[in-house]
Amino acid sequence: MRVLITGGAGFIGSHLARRLHQDGHEVVVLDSLLPQVHGDAPQPDLPECETVWADVRDAKELSEAMKGVEVVHHFAAETGVGQSQYEIGRYVSTNTYGTAVVLEAAVAAGVRQFVLASSRAVYGEGQYHCPRCGYTFVADGRRASAMDASVWEIPCKRCNEPSVSLPMKEDVMPAPTSIYGITKHQQEQLARSVSLTREMPATILRFFNVYGPGQSLRNPYVGVLGTFFRRALAGLPLEVYEDGLMLRDFVFVEDVVEALRLCTGDERTFGQTLNVGYGEAVTLLEVAAEVFRALNLESHIHISGRYRLGDIRHAVADVSRLQTVTGFRPRTSFAEGLRLYLAWALEHQVDAGDAVADSELAARNLLRQGRR
Repeated sequence: MRVLITGGAGFIGSHLARRLHQDGHEVVVLDSLLPQVHGDAPQPDLPECETVWADVRDAKELSEAMKGVEVVHHFAAETGVGQSQYEIGRYVSTNTYGTAVVLEAAVAAGVRQFVLASSRAVYGEGQYHCPRCGYTFVADGRRASAMDASVWEIPCKRCNEPSVSLPMKEDVMPAPTSIYGITKHQQEQLARSVSLTREMPATILRFFNVYGPGQSLRNPYVGVLGTFFRRALAGLPLEVYEDGLMLRDFVFVEDVVEALRLCTGDERTFGQTLNVGYGEAVTLLEVAAEVFRALNLESHIHISGRYRLGDIRHAVADVSRLQTVTGFRPRTSFAEGLRLYLAWALEHQVDAGDAVADSELAARNLLRQGRR
């Protein structure tokens, strides 16, 4: 098939482009080569792929790139929860309006399948269960007043006792808490609407914490592993926000690419919304310790009690639907994937300006200190 990948020079997109080309597909990559991600002199590794260096909001370039395309993988987006909270116009323009332009071009070109790279950010805090009163509910965003007092966990909406987060399921009502999450939800809504009215099948994939070789080390707003890596290598303590017990679901990029490959052109995935994660929880405190262990360095971790407005407390995927629909199961454990990622990072290390990113958030009162 002829496949267009928007954002195809990026982290996941470039891995997918190379894999689909190896499978015999004709791959077209469209990317704006954003300096924040690619640097000032980008050198994309996309052998044998047709490339178009343009913004997804450029309707003319997009229309040309879309000619003869059967499947679109839409990755082009601004990413990063923290930055989205103050770069609102930029995120909405690229993510929401950009997706609308891509959908228009896809319909005009007669595309057979539209695959949207969405995010676990659409869930917000997700679903919780109260062991005391048995109430299950979709949590609201955490209040700054509670986190200022270092109250991190989400109380039951009915009895106000401590509640327990549940794995995120695709049929739980989205409740995004960040601008980034809102724009990803808007992307999903646009894709579903166009799919229904214009009979262009859409597949929506909600990615959890994707990591691995090729993830931008230049962009301090995405990927906690990059920040941990740079600080550990510099001999600095790893700062872990809140109390360090936030749960995350890390899924290796090659596993993600396999899930994408299985969805490409597969009618079983048409109209489906599917989580793509590993399906196991790890705390950020455990992640920090594993980074030191993998680098064979003495552990130095600082639980700071700082927090970012818009961050969610826990995010772990229920991946049963993806397994049922496609038979996919992730194969790379976090320990093995982290080893591969850090080996790559040691060869490609750069200064990403983490302190500058922190100061930008703090100056806008989006990075705050909880009372101890």
